[in-house]
Amino acid sequence: MPCFCQANVATLPSLPTTANLSVHAVPPQMMKLLTLLGLQGTASGQARADLKLNAMLPAMTPDMYLNATMNAKAPNIALPAILPSDGGGAISMMMSLAASGFPLADPRALLAEIQQAVLSLAATVLPQAQAMPKMSSPQFQNIVLAARMTLALRAQGVCPMALAGLDYSYEAEMQVGEAGGSRGTCSAALNFAASLPRITMPPFALPLPKIDLAKQLALLAPAASAPETLGLPPISDPNMISALMNQLAGLATVPVPNLPVSLDELQELADQLQDLATIEEAFGSDALTPSGIARIDAMLNYMAQLNVPVPLEMQALQMQLDALPEIEDITQGAQAAQSGAVNLAMSMSVQPPTVPVLPTLQSLAKLGKSLPGLPFGPCDTCNFDIASIRDSLSGMQLPAPPPVPTLPSVF
Repeated sequence: MPCFCQANVATLPSLPTTANLSVHAVPPQMMKLLTLLGLQGTASGQARADLKLNAMLPAMTPDMYLNATMNAKAPNIALPAILPSDGGGAISMMMSLAASGFPLADPRALLAEIQQAVLSLAATVLPQAQAMPKMSSPQFQNIVLAARMTLALRAQGVCPMALAGLDYSYEAEMQVGEAGGSRGTCSAALNFAASLPRITMPPFALPLPKIDLAKQLALLAPAASAPETLGLPPISDPNMISALMNQLAGLATVPVPNLPVSLDELQELADQLQDLATIEEAFGSDALTPSGIARIDAMLNYMAQLNVPVPLEMQALQMQLDALPEIEDITQGAQAAQSGAVNLAMSMSVQPPTVPVLPTLQSLAKLGKSLPGLPFGPCDTCNFDIASIRDSLSGMQLPAPPPVPTLPSVF
């Protein structure tokens, strides 16, 4: 669970209120260079994800695959005519709750930890965050995009700041790259580009039904570990949905806390803090000072002068490859669908109780994760003692949980 008691000026990215954010637009050469580096890796003998997945996945749409899987394991459960893409309401809520990081087995303990998070948020983060100007201008978004592209290129062995001769400190920390650093890696990629017209690469191998199936299975990947996070039986246990529905009925009684700001404002704050953290990671803590902005602008200007020839068909191929889910996620999702077919069928056949506090949990979790260096988990040194909060709630009467819907029979 997120606790904000240790948030201070050091954990919030700095943002001068008078920052002049005027920079050049991110040039297409940055994306072309990223594409070129990906194609270079593909041509060097790395097994392509689309070829692997084409051999691995059955020639089925997501509905065909899930219907066949669930009907084989739970033929007596009536499935809806149109299958939901999120595994059904119950499993979808289970994955969302597990991702929040709050304890969920005991509604009273959950309420205490929510109160701890809200109190620490109001006392530490909000007074500082509300003093920051809202950054939604096109110029700010240019810097965010430049930061994301810079981090993506560094992951491929090229630091745009070092390439432009502006800052070599990031290159010194990079673990990827050939001899000669960013310039050597970039030169090798540009030399490779000259040979592209003579290279024949197999076209993208996945038909649309298999692309959709890969994405559907990747969405189900968290269902493999979510039951353990919530203290439930594994996804393969036929009693898992029954235990989950009982837990959801208890969580439905947890009241929505009074927040010092709206959920929309929390989401906006989390998004802005995440953007600021990305900029700081890419360009340093002084990124939004006049000297930092000048460096970013000089880098973008340098990158705009590069000649990065990439044939359009090759660029389209790499974009298709980059859009595929991770094979590990697809594999985990397939295993969850196969082993948990009975629970998946039940999830699609029942209406779970509403958990009104879920959006609050998601917003607090998102904000906690947007603060770099903030501990995300049990806070043993919190200034807002959870034990005393829990004691104050001990006499509180929670509403009676709603009745658990009757589950369909597997037999």
